[in-house]
Amino acid sequence: MPIVSIKQLQTCQRLLFISPVALGDFLYLKTFLIALKKQYAHIEIDIWLDDIRCNSDSWRLSRSKILQQWMDTEGAFKLTYGCTDSKLAMQSHVEQAKLRKYDIIFCHSVSKSRQYSQIARSINDKAFIVSSIPKSASFGWLNKIFFRHSDHTFILDESNLPKSHHITDRYNMIFSEVLGLTLTSEQLMPTLKTPDAIEPITQSWLNSKFSDPEKQGKLIFLNHLSTNEKKDWKLSQLFSLIEKISAIDSSQRFIINVTQENFDSVSIETEKFTARTNTQTAVFTVNEHFFELPSLIAHSDFVITVDTAILHFAFAAQRPLLAMMREKKPYWAPPESEVSHVMYATEGRGHIEDISVDRVFQQYKKMNSLG
Repeated sequence: MPIVSIKQLQTCQRLLFISPVALGDFLYLKTFLIALKKQYAHIEIDIWLDDIRCNSDSWRLSRSKILQQWMDTEGAFKLTYGCTDSKLAMQSHVEQAKLRKYDIIFCHSVSKSRQYSQIARSINDKAFIVSSIPKSASFGWLNKIFFRHSDHTFILDESNLPKSHHITDRYNMIFSEVLGLTLTSEQLMPTLKTPDAIEPITQSWLNSKFSDPEKQGKLIFLNHLSTNEKKDWKLSQLFSLIEKISAIDSSQRFIINVTQENFDSVSIETEKFTARTNTQTAVFTVNEHFFELPSLIAHSDFVITVDTAILHFAFAAQRPLLAMMREKKPYWAPPESEVSHVMYATEGRGHIEDISVDRVFQQYKKMNSLG
């Protein structure tokens, strides 16, 4: 029996899903939320993605806006609550959410599960609240106190999952045991359809950056930065890799993806690099709409990236992928195949920058059947 009964879902008018999702999280989570909406079309599903840090960091506010654009495009969600820059702004979200009178609130978080449980109860003291919580929370001894604001808690039992499972298997178990929603292995695979209106924008950008008709070789999408310096590759390493690949075929084109706050600095260094090497290298960042990013990935012939949403978008777009990851939470890695390979940081401190350029280059050549 699921925690939330069929009767509760049948009579539910509004459901709030609370989770401080990043882009990669939402790619997989949306599969289940959309499936829930299809099964219970009468339910209005809202998403609270505010990570309650209440600061003005540009990267988190920018990512939040991008996520909200994406969520709006999906057409399955009524309202989204994005990241805020102050406690006052967050409280404004709470007041707005109170007016929605949610029947069910499902909190899914790890590090801040106690705070979200409390926020959920402040939004509606009559809602049925379920909190998905980490098993490490005081070893469970104080859960009744810590999560007193929730009607029910759920802890994922990893022992019921295969040793080599994927993040979709974890979400499948969570949504099955909490909401009675179970998807087949085929239904679990992520999808990311780009709106037709984005295609002209992508083509225009590519034409402007790679205008030489004699040099229209493979398009290689590169991403070296994450939101954690332990998961970053150095720009100098990226430039060295581009030189090595370009030496094989100078017609190949390279896109370096960055967030808006890194665009100017990386662009300056890239201009110096291209002037010195004459490689076809352009820097990209999302300008107007989120889907500019997955559209460009879908047009790429090969993707090389550190552990960010980029690898998940490439997986969803079924693009040849070489990903660099730390040896933590391997269930986030895409399934291994002839066109998908994960390179783990096994040397030095176990940081991504400890992965050598030559190691990446040799794997690239292997995946492209080069000598």
